[in-house]
Amino acid sequence: MNFLPVLLPKDIDKYFFNRHEDIKRINAYISMLEKDIPNLILITGYRGVGKTFLLKKVLKDQDNKFLTTYIDLSSILASEKGKLTEEEVLKEFLNKINNAVIEKQRTYEEIKTKFSNFFKELKLKKYDFNKSNINISDIPLPVIRDNYTKLSKFVMELPQKIVDSQDDLKGFIIVIDEFQLLKTMENPSAFFWLIRSYSQIQHNVCFIFTGSVSNESSIINMINGPDGAFGGRLIQLNIEPFSKEQTLKYINEKANNISFTDEGFERFYACTRGIPSYINSLASILPNNKICDENIIKEAFNLNIDQVVIMWLFVWGNLSIIEKEILITIVESDEKVNWKYLTKKLDYSTTTLSKYLDSLNNKGIIKYYVNEYVLSDIMLERWLKIKYENEGKYPLF
Repeated sequence: MNFLPVLLPKDIDKYFFNRHEDIKRINAYISMLEKDIPNLILITGYRGVGKTFLLKKVLKDQDNKFLTTYIDLSSILASEKGKLTEEEVLKEFLNKINNAVIEKQRTYEEIKTKFSNFFKELKLKKYDFNKSNINISDIPLPVIRDNYTKLSKFVMELPQKIVDSQDDLKGFIIVIDEFQLLKTMENPSAFFWLIRSYSQIQHNVCFIFTGSVSNESSIINMINGPDGAFGGRLIQLNIEPFSKEQTLKYINEKANNISFTDEGFERFYACTRGIPSYINSLASILPNNKICDENIIKEAFNLNIDQVVIMWLFVWGNLSIIEKEILITIVESDEKVNWKYLTKKLDYSTTTLSKYLDSLNNKGIIKYYVNEYVLSDIMLERWLKIKYENEGKYPLF
């Protein structure tokens, strides 16, 4: 009996499905590193559509000629209490670069010596080794206080220097997940320009940005719009949900304990919309070895909504009170929610309201569509409504 994983599984290959063409395209761009052509890639798609799963698979299957690292900005944001700083992001870059080298045990000892030489180039004004928790091949990195320029130069040059230090290394692949969270920085545009300034003079470093963000988000224009840092140079790919046929095939192949009536499957697909995260979570609460009709799907969905939208529980829990109020106002409205409507309903200054609308937009939670604000994922709206109907209040509010 097979079950679908609700969280990212350890055995990626066991549950991988249907993204072969996407992988082929991404690998084609990455392979150009061998010819000293560093393609830069931007991957977007709905939250839960499988971007992380896809890229973990891509990195896992790379040849030893490439070093790879995966940087999840959401984990930094959580530890930094909701606001990213350039220094903390660069420190995480260093940690991940170090881990990538250590994982390649064959070249670790050779590179370690050269790391020491690279490190000596970093001459900062203030050192505080006692508070630092960053190590580069057993070399402690001091806490950075007032020399961001030298820190950023050191970090951004390091991947190319590592590749240059070994003849059998052909490239360094750096995935930056939830890149839209960089918008929480004091000056995100400057950080994008920093990456661009080094990436355009490096021949063997491939940056892959990925995030749950709509194409209408201002962060897209900031990074890849005509006036953005990369000015359209990023190769942009959108990961699509599964079709009805793909969804049914996926369930039959990976979860052989579930079956549907025709109407039951129509309801199942309507609930999940082909998004793998929702497919897995809804499938996990359906009865085993029983033919699921429309009523069974509906009842399971309504009674176990928290488990179905498990990825939204973390997101919701990390939103501010103002952001939650905005979302609830949108959900409760029976009319078009535009700027005028929100300013009338919410007792906040225009500056505050604009700030938090922008934050929600850049987190991929809302979008501005046909002159109104709407939730980017109908599942979040369903969860809020069902929780209110069942409990008489909105969650954690």
